[in-house]
Amino acid sequence: LDEATSGLDPVARDQVVEMLYDFTREENHSILISSHIVSDLEKLCDYIAFLHKGKLLLFEEKDRLLEQYGVIHCTEEQLSKLASDTVIHIKRTPYGAEALVKREGIKDFQVSPVTVEELFVQMSKEAEE
Repeated sequence: LDEATSGLDPVARDQVVEMLYDFTREENHSILISSHIVSDLEKLCDYIAFLHKGKLLLFEEKDRLLEQYGVIHCTEEQLSKLASDTVIHIKRTPYGAEALVKREGIKDFQVSPVTVEELFVQMSKEAEE
């Protein structure tokens, strides 16, 4: 399905998402969905592929993806001590930095959960740089 819920009002969109969810769960079917409405993907998808400018940036099981990445808030000094392959994208703030990171490389920070939408936005920004 290509942008199956695009242009629908919120009530109709919710009904379509619910119908698709029921279809895939109750009847053991699969659906391939292409969408910019990431909240729909989070509700419906077991696996997520992220394409940006024709390149596959990631393909992963949704739950594993959400477990794999997170956000930390830290100072510039703390950020400079992190391994570069752990940090996906950095957003500088007046209070330090907010970094999208791979959880496995983070030990001394509280890692906040990330949504699929936040992950896509940050990965897109990193791919642009």
